Amino acid sequence: MKKTDLENFNEWYVDTLKQMYPRRESGIAVFMLSIPLLERYLRQKNQLSPSDDLNDAFMKDLCTLFVALADVKTARQFWSVYRNGFLHQATLSLRTRKGKNLPVGVLSHDLADAVAADGKKFLVHPVLFSQCVIREIEQNFSVFSKSIAAPLPTVSQYKLIQAGVTHPYEGTSAALVPKKP
Repeated sequence: MKKTDLENFNEWYVDTLKQMYPRRESGIAVFMLSIPLLERYLRQKNQLSPSDDLNDAFMKDLCTLFVALADVKTARQFWSVYRNGFLHQATLSLRTRKGKNLPVGVLSHDLADAVAADGKKFLVHPVLFSQCVIREIEQNFSVFSKSIAAPLPTVSQYKLIQAGVTHPYEGTSAALVPKKP
């Protein structure tokens, strides 16, 4: 039986994250799994395609979700430090692409809030950040799941296209993949 997008979301992301939350050593992985979920949600909410630049409305929604981000400028810096840093280089960014210094970014499990900021540095508790992201998506799952430009992946059985292989396999794809070679 084909699973719903929500069932897949829970199995692929929520359940996996919950297993990682207790391990401090998983903080970076928790954050790196959560930030693209947040980006998809905020892009969908603001009707931005994957190729659109992030606009001020996106950043304002980020500020609403994490009130320590006081304004659009701060939210953009936060995004550069964490999202761009971790998803492009697997670390925190120190500078913009143009070489401008960014506030210092820190991930720590020793915070009371998901995000803290003081103008010179950002602090993120990866588990609280992730839980906030998941909660927001679960409350508005239809926003997260509906996209023509970037449909959620689905699981289907496919025939391998390799010579000599005749058995079907189960795979995940966001594209329409023919079930027969």
